Amino acid sequence: MGKKDDQNYVQLRGHVPKQLARQFKEFCLKEEINYSEGIEMILTAFFSIYNLKGNNNYSNHK
Repeated sequence: MGKKDDQNYVQLRGHVPKQLARQFKEFCLKEEINYSEGIEMILTAFFSIYNLKGNNNYSNHK
């Protein structure tokens, strides 16, 4: 079963500056991962850092 059919996964979508998109694509190519894996990796790293700073109250962020 792929992630598309896995109920534990959802699709994210958004608009980012072109330069940031290029950096992301280059990152995925260098790491030999697909975009889905890249997004998951980057979001996991971001929230790990975010939580280390004591920002673990998500109720104020909608």
